[in-house]
Amino acid sequence: MLAATLAAATMALPTALTAPAALAAPSVSPSAEEPPPNERAPRVPDAPDLGDAPWTTPEARDMVGYRLSTYTGKYYDKRFEQYRLCVIQRESGGRYGESSSAHIGAYQFSYSLAAGALRAMRPEIEAVYGRPGLAALDRLEGKPMYTWNRFWQDAAFWTTFNGGRGWSHWSSQWGASWNCDHTPNAESGWPSSSRYHYAPIERGAKDRSAQVTTQVTPRATPESNLAQARSFIRERYGWGYPEFRALKAMWWRESNWRHDVINNHPNGPWYGLGQVNGGFIASRGYSIKEYMKSPLAQIKVGAAYIKERYGSPTKAWSFWQSNGWY
Repeated sequence: MLAATLAAATMALPTALTAPAALAAPSVSPSAEEPPPNERAPRVPDAPDLGDAPWTTPEARDMVGYRLSTYTGKYYDKRFEQYRLCVIQRESGGRYGESSSAHIGAYQFSYSLAAGALRAMRPEIEAVYGRPGLAALDRLEGKPMYTWNRFWQDAAFWTTFNGGRGWSHWSSQWGASWNCDHTPNAESGWPSSSRYHYAPIERGAKDRSAQVTTQVTPRATPESNLAQARSFIRERYGWGYPEFRALKAMWWRESNWRHDVINNHPNGPWYGLGQVNGGFIASRGYSIKEYMKSPLAQIKVGAAYIKERYGSPTKAWSFWQSNGWY
């Protein structure tokens, strides 16, 4: 973001989970019970039952996008399902294979937190799935979380979140610019194009996709935005790969390279790939509507800002790493 913005979403460097006692059964009411009258019941579909080996299913192997939780065991609670999606959106943009920093996977676990989650998951996995479950869990030992499939990452999230006890791992206190409310049923909408810019749940489900409006065209993906940016900065400014690498890292933390992101932080709003403010967008001849519809316009404006203020992406990234904004 421009000056005075908070850093993009990051996680703390937590210590590994310890002791099964710290992961006792959640004190929150089971999801099957009606929520108290003062809570808003979320419009969340029931998660599917994926059978006796859920980690082997096509749903579990789907590593990109937003689905209902593939884990529905002891620590799952439907009242926090929309919160879980907010965390995924904020931390990785729905990319279970995300590996670009010290925090990895859909939920951006540190390596130590992932190791602790494996230990904490063992009692339940053994009790529910027996030796096949333990054997599958053992195969994850020593492997980075971004290689775990969706089921195991979902299970690690719910076990670590533990009915709300582990919420601080995804708290905005660490400098995140998007806040996910971890109180039961506080996050709402399934999905909502006006809040956190959720992509359609269950990719290909026409009934839900038809209800979602987004500004992203079928070709406007984080990958296509990255490719377009690399081509533009090379041709316009002569910036080679080291500059692109710096830009890639910086804008990943700003927007996950999603051009439809709007951050309404009190010092904002900030728009798009580079999280630029309205004044600078207008100074480059674009309306907010025009800017938000075009990834290329956002790349042009963001690159111009970097050139004018810092001279190059590597210098802007160096400043960002020291300050959490640019």
